[in-house]
Amino acid sequence: MTSKTRLILLLGALAALGPLSIDMYLPSFPDIASDLHTTSARVSGTVASFFVGLCLGQLVYGPLSDRIGRKRPLLAGILIYLAGSLGCFLAPDIDALTAARFLQALGACAGIVIGRAIVRDHFEPAECSRVFSLIMLTLGVSPILAPVAGQFLADLSGWRGIFGVMVLFGSLVWAAVYRFIPADPPGDSELPTRPLLERFASVLNDPNFLTYTLAGTLIQAGLYAYISGSSHLFMGQLGLSPKAFSLLFGVNAAGLILASQVNSRLLQRYHYRTILERALQVACGASVLLGLMALLHWHTLAVTLPLALFLATLGLVFPNSTAGALERQGHQAGTASALIGCIQYGGAAVSSSIVAALHPYTDAPMQLTIAGCGILSLVAFRTLSRRLAPHE
Repeated sequence: MTSKTRLILLLGALAALGPLSIDMYLPSFPDIASDLHTTSARVSGTVASFFVGLCLGQLVYGPLSDRIGRKRPLLAGILIYLAGSLGCFLAPDIDALTAARFLQALGACAGIVIGRAIVRDHFEPAECSRVFSLIMLTLGVSPILAPVAGQFLADLSGWRGIFGVMVLFGSLVWAAVYRFIPADPPGDSELPTRPLLERFASVLNDPNFLTYTLAGTLIQAGLYAYISGSSHLFMGQLGLSPKAFSLLFGVNAAGLILASQVNSRLLQRYHYRTILERALQVACGASVLLGLMALLHWHTLAVTLPLALFLATLGLVFPNSTAGALERQGHQAGTASALIGCIQYGGAAVSSSIVAALHPYTDAPMQLTIAGCGILSLVAFRTLSRRLAPHE
């Protein structure tokens, strides 16, 4: 195995810390609510708590990694993740679980934000989109295996066993980072002396960053609307068993993986901006169809078709939007990566909250939220991309 291949696999494992920690325990929501004597709504709140931690933590790790290097903040973040995972395993009530999930997210986000920066450090801009597509391959294994594995663990050892596995996985990742990630110094010696807000402002003033980040954020917001609302739709309304729900979750993730690998081939012929715009068009069309089905009260398993198509586009949107956002930020990749993560997971928290807020008013909150995200993403990209320089 070459050093670059090993690095990409490790970066995929780091990126998977967050999704793994979200997806694995979703089928166990009813068991957690029963064991901790609480409501399903309070258990769902642990997802929102995790999103808040992911959003806020990245603003610390990104700039810090630009200043002192990538490895030390990354190792510290994984230790925080381990502490949070252990707290979830031992949680005596829902309040403790919610707090531990927040701590777990503060650690998990180190792998996400610093991992993106490491890609920008080690690969040329033209290569970054292909590398992010490869990371999507390892990242995509998480939503395929996590719910199925989570259900198996819950049947075997209860829901707490799920968090025990997270402790084990995090420990292995920490050891791999310690062994294989180089302690690279920051590339720009002036960054430590620049005020943090000034550095954030310089990133936000880049039209590339703003255009690609907003497009990716709105599509990812649709993804997390799905994560927040899918159990209600498929298990609550359509009557799927937890095992069937886990299988459906995995099938949708497989579509995302396939699309990410198609993206690698498309990049050999097309510019990533072209691929991104076409993907956003497909996502918008699929989301509109999903919204129309909701308005017509067509609540059958047929909704899985436009939903799967929408989710598959993430395999095209994520690598290309991330590469575009970081293209001009090589000198402060950690700070830029932090802002990407903060904006994206902030959008995820908002979309999850919208799904929850719409429950009293509609029986299709997830579908309508996804429709809004798909439409807004395409509109935002087409509006903001007029400011970008032409591509070859």
